Amino acid sequence: MIVDGLTMVGYSINGYGLGVEELLVSINSNGIDKCVIAPVQPRTYRLEPQNDAVAVAQMRYPDRFIGFCRVDPRQGDDAVTELRRCVLRQGLRGLFLHPMEEGYTINDTPAVQLVREAGSLGVPVVVAAGYPWVSHAQQIRFVAEQVEETPIVMSHGGQINISGLAQADAFLAMQACGNLCIGTNGVYRQDFLEECIEAFGRERVLFTSMSPVFDQGFELDRVRSIKMEESDRQFVLGTNVVRILEEGARSRK
Repeated sequence: MIVDGLTMVGYSINGYGLGVEELLVSINSNGIDKCVIAPVQPRTYRLEPQNDAVAVAQMRYPDRFIGFCRVDPRQGDDAVTELRRCVLRQGLRGLFLHPMEEGYTINDTPAVQLVREAGSLGVPVVVAAGYPWVSHAQQIRFVAEQVEETPIVMSHGGQINISGLAQADAFLAMQACGNLCIGTNGVYRQDFLEECIEAFGRERVLFTSMSPVFDQGFELDRVRSIKMEESDRQFVLGTNVVRILEEGARSRK
């Protein structure tokens, strides 16, 4: 089974967009079985209706979509209330945070509290990672150290610095925190992904496309070209996402 650990649906104020039916066409054409879907930042800046739309898509296509909510930690108690509503009432199965687009820092106290709440609800967190000053790998490491019960996935391999200098910080964050994993989208250095698999095991690298910001088919090819034992590739392609979600579901019982 191939499971894309991060896609976004809706039409963003930041200039990109992908409809649910368009995403279905993409996953069908790429041979992807399921994908995590999270909201974009809409033109209204109101995330609640976007979370509801994701819940509807998950309910309509339960065998294809795994819904994550998106919440802005700057809303304080209202953000926690929205997370709880999405998980407990709408049945969404994770939390997506995008500090760069929303305009906050991932290691600020409200964000740490929100990630801790996700862990108490038994759901993982995906962070749009690697953006300087707001979601650098070492900032996410700070969060992971505070909330060891919460699985956290860093998109972009935890770094988007094209010089490669931030790869060391992402590697050190992974080394320090067993609850940190990385998503594969946009990582131009295949050897970095290979080093992470060798150092931390096949369980901590996940296929993520972050479509439509990145091309889903190209990102799938990226994972298929990683040098690793073929018996390990299925873990990266889908098993790891399923395991993280199942572990969270068991903790909620």
